[in-house]
Amino acid sequence: MKRTTLLLVGLLATAVPLTSAIAGPGFGGGPIPGVPGKLEFMIERMADHLDLTDDQRASIENILQAAKPEIETLRDQAMANRDAIESLDPSDPAYDTALQNIAISNGQLATEATLLMARVRGEAHAVLTEEQIAKLERGKARMKERIRSRFNPS
Repeated sequence: MKRTTLLLVGLLATAVPLTSAIAGPGFGGGPIPGVPGKLEFMIERMADHLDLTDDQRASIENILQAAKPEIETLRDQAMANRDAIESLDPSDPAYDTALQNIAISNGQLATEATLLMARVRGEAHAVLTEEQIAKLERGKARMKERIRSRFNPS
């Protein structure tokens, strides 16, 4: 059940760029093994907020499980690119070329991730009722407003 909600929040949290989030340290879990991280908490809360039926949870879990290998591949590639950037020597004459190649790869990964998450989001939306979608959209609007007010309190 927690895994389903973790996957649901990951799907629905489209405000965070996928490749940056998955390549960053600490993604997807808390600091102590077995203790839920912030993302898992958000997913559980989102599933409860939308009052998903058992069938909806199962359908969404299947959608997310089907996408999991693609998500993991993108994550692994993004992490490899991050490691490659960190290993570059700025004094190397080939530095600019190597960095440009990694940047191009990151752009391709971002495109693939965007298309993948849009596909998964569409499949998940097909499982939700109109009322749940409206409730989800209202929640996303509130979240955007909270973020906007924190970073631009004027």
